[in-house]
Amino acid sequence: MRTIRHVDAFTTVPLEGNPAAVVDGEDLSTDVMQRIALNQHLSETVFLLPPEDPSNHARLRIFTPDTELPFAGHPTLASAHVLVSEGRVSLAVGEALRLETGAGVIPVEIGAGEPPRYTMTQARPAFRDATETREEIAAWIGLRPEDVVHAEHVSTGLFWLLAQISSLDAMMRVQPDFGALAGKEISIFCIGAEQPDAQVHVRTFAPGAGVTEDPVTGSSNGCIGALIARLGLLPQREGVIEYVAEQGIEMKMPGRVFVRLTGTGDEMQVQVGGYAVTVLRGELLLPG
Repeated sequence: MRTIRHVDAFTTVPLEGNPAAVVDGEDLSTDVMQRIALNQHLSETVFLLPPEDPSNHARLRIFTPDTELPFAGHPTLASAHVLVSEGRVSLAVGEALRLETGAGVIPVEIGAGEPPRYTMTQARPAFRDATETREEIAAWIGLRPEDVVHAEHVSTGLFWLLAQISSLDAMMRVQPDFGALAGKEISIFCIGAEQPDAQVHVRTFAPGAGVTEDPVTGSSNGCIGALIARLGLLPQREGVIEYVAEQGIEMKMPGRVFVRLTGTGDEMQVQVGGYAVTVLRGELLLPG
């Protein structure tokens, strides 16, 4: 027997945000991990393993129902929540968790409040020109070409095709064509939000990874933040851009992502934070 939890990430409200399964993964084979992820039918399932470097706190392996990922945001946040809330790590005052992933070691700061906010520092951003046209992207999501302002591939640990949408009104008109989106992964965003505490509205579609639509996506929100900073879409204060993104409203699983960007170019630092709540804990019963 081994413990499995469902943790709702980027929310303090049970059954909102994005659920991740967090499993004690020591001695499980890759094949079994993938089968567990398929069985859970969640965007991602993350397996907690002993760190390869004893100076770190844990190693993470992250799976969608279809494939293993080097990095994903909400299972990283969910893992931090499990390690802290279950007292599995002992941290000095001000010490960050250090989580090994396929995208390198991800530091996660633990906020002082109750509940604490978990803030991960993602990998340095990388940018690639989009080969997809505005016309193609617009057709995938049921908009007009003029509704798509900009498209680019960005990574802060995992590459996403990002598309900036012209307005919140245009975002409200999105009608994804999942036949056209088959095999693709795209995150769309606009400046402007439905809720007064947010400044950016996000939706993410990843049928290529076995996820039709993801409720709240930590990795793509980091990429969106990097692109917002590079394009100057939100104002800086003393060299810092901070904002809140809303996501999951259309799925009735709303969440909040707290994004902080400092520096420029190769020195840009992307931090993505949020809250988490455990909604299920039990024993995974496997033969053998």
